[in-house]
This record gives sequence, structure tokens and C-alpha cells, in this order.
Amino acid sequence: MELKQIKYFLSVAETLNFTQASEQHGVSQPALTRSIQNLENEFGGLLIIRDGKNTRLTELGEKIRSEFTNIIESEERAKLLAQDHLYAGHSVLNIGIANSLGPAKFVLFFTEFLLQHPNIRIVLHQIDQRTSDEAILSGYLDACICTKRSKPNYKIDVTPLFEERLLLAFADDSHLADKTQITLEELSKENYFDRLNCEFRPNFIAMMDEMQLDIQPLLQSDREDWIQQLVVTGKGVCTLGEYSAVIPSIKMRPVKGMDVKRTVAISFILGSAASPAIIAFKEMAKNYSWA
Repeated sequence: MELKQIKYFLSVAETLNFTQASEQHGVSQPALTRSIQNLENEFGGLLIIRDGKNTRLTELGEKIRSEFTNIIESEERAKLLAQDHLYAGHSVLNIGIANSLGPAKFVLFFTEFLLQHPNIRIVLHQIDQRTSDEAILSGYLDACICTKRSKPNYKIDVTPLFEERLLLAFADDSHLADKTQITLEELSKENYFDRLNCEFRPNFIAMMDEMQLDIQPLLQSDREDWIQQLVVTGKGVCTLGEYSAVIPSIKMRPVKGMDVKRTVAISFILGSAASPAIIAFKEMAKNYSWA
């Protein structure tokens, strides 16, 4: 298996079009097709179903797509590290951000850090909270900002940053906008958009079950941006961390009886072999005023 085969496959997976993928890489379509066929022979199964204009990934293709993406990202990261080391004298920090966290609380922090450390460059990675520890321990990430886990890993140094409440989010022209607080009964009567990646979700569902309030999601998605755009249309509501809105026209209110919070924390690998860039980042994160 060669890197070019992986890149060809990822291009087809993204475009679902062999012609476009071949043009992206400057190769003929037959050559790109043969390369992917060789890849399929190596894996022992079809990766892409070729059905005229209805090209799509097989189940096997979907499974290996994320792994191939990680391989390419690792290759690009290695190149950037080499370039910075050889030519620019920069240090690079790879920081993971849980995909359910919004940028509001972090923009000034990152800006101030970069101004104080002009020779450090930061690469932000959107990650699944569940894989954060593994990414740090493997060296793929230098640090991760995510929700503090209930079961700590003794190899990970975790520093709490701030608490975030779960609020109800809706469009600014919603009939709920004039209220200072929403009741659970009112929430249960609204069309609900379900954020599948939210760490609040299990507690919220358990609480609604305990209150015997039935919520049937109108739509479910792990895409935070899609859910928030749907909320803005006024066709439904969602629950959202109080600092996680990224669209100004979203309004948020507390829900009476919904006392659900999460602690946002930053995690590093535990040990004394950290680089000066990681140490500087850790110290600023621990001493920063997050209030």
C-alpha cells in the first residue's frame, strides 16, 4: 500500500467522482481506478461501489476512510514539523478541541498566547471526546481541551478551566425569546434537534425520563454547525452549552429544574519530558483567568 493510493481513495471518497479525483491528482482516470482496485485487492473487498453516477463507499470503505485520513494528517504534520524545525525555528503545538465546544471562551486565550510566544505555532484539531486520552498518549496531540472525565487516567494531567451550564437554544424571533426561564414542560412541547456528540446528552435524557416527559427528536446529528443553523430557522430548539453558540442570532435561556453542568478541562500527558512550548502552554492555561 502506497500513500498515493490512500490519497486517491480519499479524493474519490470526498468527490464520489473518479474523473474529478483523477484531475485533482493529475493522473488519468484509468490509472487512478487501477490504483484503487489494487488497494481493494490488498484489503480483500470492495471499497467503492461504481454504479454509474451513483458512486458510493461500501461499509468497508467507510470504516477505513477515517484511518486513511489520520495517516495523511500524520504525514502532513510530519512535513510541517520538519519545515518549522529546519527553516523557521518554530515549535508546533497540536491541540485537540472537543467537537461540542464552541470558540467563545478560547479566542482571547489563544490570541494572547500567540502574541507572547511568536515562535510557537498552534494547529487545532477537532476531535471526538472519547478518543482524547488515546490521542495524547500516542503523541498525536500535545494537549486536549474537552470535558473532564468522571474516571481519570493516571497517565494524563488534567486541569479544570471553567464550568458550563446546559441551556436551551432557540432563534431570536422565537416565542420563547421574551421569557427569562423555560420550564421542562415547555421544552418538551418544542420541536427538538438532538446533538449526538454532546457530553450533556446522557444526563439530559435521564432527567427527561425521570420527569416522564417525552421528547421525540425532529432531527439528530453529530454536526454542531448543522444543528445550530437549523435552530436559527425557528423550526425547533436544542440544548447547548452556554458558551458553545457560534451564531449571534441564537438566544439561550436556562431551563427550570435542569441543573446540568460540565467542567471543561485541558489535558496533557503526565511527565517531565515536555517541550518548552508545551510547558509554556500548560502554565498559561493553568493561570489564565477563565471567568
